[in-house]
This record gives sequence, C-alpha cells and structure tokens, in this order.
Amino acid sequence: MKRVSDMIFQNENIEKIKSESQYALLKEKTIQDFLKQHHLDASIMEDYWVEFLDYNDDFHICQSCQGLAHCPKDTVGMQKVLRYYDGQVVLELQSCPFGKALEEKRQLLDHFIMSNVSEELMLTDLSSLEMIRNPEGLSPLRQQALVQILKYSQSPSTQGLFLHGPMGVGKTTLLAGLMNSLAKKDKQIGFIHFPTYLIDLKASFSSGDNEYAMDRLLKVDYLFLDELGEENITAWSRDEILLTILSYRLLNHLPTFLQVCMVIMN
Repeated sequence: MKRVSDMIFQNENIEKIKSESQYALLKEKTIQDFLKQHHLDASIMEDYWVEFLDYNDDFHICQSCQGLAHCPKDTVGMQKVLRYYDGQVVLELQSCPFGKALEEKRQLLDHFIMSNVSEELMLTDLSSLEMIRNPEGLSPLRQQALVQILKYSQSPSTQGLFLHGPMGVGKTTLLAGLMNSLAKKDKQIGFIHFPTYLIDLKASFSSGDNEYAMDRLLKVDYLFLDELGEENITAWSRDEILLTILSYRLLNHLPTFLQVCMVIMN
C-alpha cells in the first residue's frame, strides 16, 4: 500500500504547489507569530509544510464557527494548535472555547452522582438568577431564604436546609443553584425529585436495576430531596425510605436539603 506522502510527491507539479502554498502560509499572522515566538526561520516550513498547512486550514474553519451545533469538523469541539518541542514542530489537538465549555459542563454534571432531574436544572447558576440580580422586589421571607442560600454557597457546613413555601416561588431553582455551587467545589451531589424516585425505586425491585439503590443517596456529600410530601405517603415511603435516608445522613453529619410545597387552603 502506498503512503499518502509518496503519492503526493509523485505529482510533477508538487514542488510548484508546495512553494506557492508555503509563500501563502508565511503571510498568515498566526504562523508569523508562531515563528517569531520560537525564533524560527521561514526555512522550517520546508520540513513541516503539511503540519503548517493542516493547522492553517483548521484555524480558518474555527474562525467562522458559530458553535458546536454548526461545527463541520469530525473533531467537534477540538482545534489544532502548533507546538515546538526539541527542534520539532508538532500539531496537537486541544479543546476550542466551545469545547472547553462543553467539557466544563460534563465535569460539573459528573459531580451529580445520582439525579433524576434535567441537566438544565442541575446547571442552574446562582449568579445568573433574576431573583439574585434584583432581590428588591422579593418578600421579606424570600429575601431571608436567599440570604441563607448565598451564605451557604460561600461557607458550606454540615447542616442542611429546609425550604418551604407556596408553589412557584422559586424554591427548587434556588436550591438547584446551591447544589450547582457545591458541585463546583468538587463535592458529590444527589439531586432527587422524591416522588419520582419512589416510583423508580419500586420499579427497580422487579427489574433488578440498582441505579436507584438507596446506598448512593445515603453517602453523597450533599443531598437535595425535592417536592417532599408530594408523593403518595405510605408507611413504606415514610419509614423505610425517607426516615432511613434522613437518619443515616444525620448520624454521619451529611447535609440534606429538603424542599416542601405548602398548599394554602381557602
């Protein structure tokens, strides 16, 4: 089998093409900057023409990129960079700005050891919430809750929080933002919509699926149980599941966060 390089140099016009290509490459500012940074003469292009050419093609593709969804490359989220090691020019792959954001997102989500909520909720950033940017319109109680959340995000403790109030006032969003901030501190998080968890846990008994095993909830650094009380309360859900979780975590000084919706009866 012939190598690609052998096939290229069999072309009788290759030297002319190569010379014209090198001349064009030397006019590129990024390549000029690379040569200047490493005190390299333009003659090095002779030995590393393919590397410089490949880098330049990739660079111009990235210049017009509008995001990962529009990336035309096979290596989505990656860009080629030139390196100079021990007298050799090397072409390497690294994450582009969009790729870095994706990698940071994946790393953050990896800290959610167990969850049954959307990625969007887990990625809630406290600093981006409207209620934090403009707290003036909040009621005194909501402002007090906000202060406690912000204090906890800055100085986590071994105690959890119990947040309650009417539906739709932002309790879940606030605690989601807190869990996000704790995940950024390299902590393991459990984020559970409790009524759904009970349904999944029951189903796992017959399927043998251990994805919903309670052991994973018992031992995470921080556990958030959302919509507590919305489930169909039975002796099993209350005594065998909820109390087991809360008792274990209390004895082992593991913080638990509870969100309860209070229904106001007229």
